[in-house]
Amino acid sequence: MRLTLSSALLFVALPALAQLPTPNKAGVSAGHDVLRAKDLAASNKFWQGLGGVPAQFAGRLNLTKYPGVLLLVLGPGGGRRGAAPANPAPPQELLGTEGSSVDFIGFSVKDLKASLAKWAGDGITPLPGGSSKQVFLMSPDKVKVRITEDKSQTAAIEAGTIKMMVPNVAEAEAWYVKNFGAEMIKRHGEKVADIPGSDILFEQAKGPVAPTMGRAFDRIGLEVVGLEALCKKLEANGVKLNNEYRKNEQMNAAFVVLQDPWGTLIEMSEGLSAVK
Repeated sequence: MRLTLSSALLFVALPALAQLPTPNKAGVSAGHDVLRAKDLAASNKFWQGLGGVPAQFAGRLNLTKYPGVLLLVLGPGGGRRGAAPANPAPPQELLGTEGSSVDFIGFSVKDLKASLAKWAGDGITPLPGGSSKQVFLMSPDKVKVRITEDKSQTAAIEAGTIKMMVPNVAEAEAWYVKNFGAEMIKRHGEKVADIPGSDILFEQAKGPVAPTMGRAFDRIGLEVVGLEALCKKLEANGVKLNNEYRKNEQMNAAFVVLQDPWGTLIEMSEGLSAVK
């Protein structure tokens, strides 16, 4: 997930880019990705060690924010007050991203060598096979993370690309364009579906992939201006929603969950743009 011109530990001061980006013409931007953890403290240490900053929303959601995206990590039990339904507790064997419709989540850093040296102090080391410009990490719950250097960015770390495995790349691209206003662009040699704050890279799966629901990376998040209207549009397009639109007045926010045709759970929200 990445900020665009068109446009959720070592605590670092992040600039104003930490807020969610300006939405696209469909009112959609990156929101809060939902993760699960068997050990919440170890998971938070990892994500905050990368440079994420703790934030709270409405006194109910404990988030980690990066420029471009928010992370919500749910510990054992998986519950959260005021949230959408479909939050099963992590199974005894919490499965990571491998084998699911989300292969990895990505971030970009201004200086990869300096970032790796800093993370090593927290015991965060790259997987074998990396280069001077790109490496992969593995979270304590086996969420694969791609780190790419981008010296042109301002912040030390920004949300980057999510890679999804699908049986038909063209169909997946068209679905995200139609339903969320994604724009197909080329970025760093990759054709991606761009939503402000979000690059989605689709790759053809070589075999069956498992849905994300209940895994360590449970769902992607999209923040929507005019969520109720978008829900009506999605239903008119034949998209089935897991729950009806309903605003939580105490949180001054709304949450609606759906699953894309290839198994990736999506949580749409309206109100989390208030997180600064």
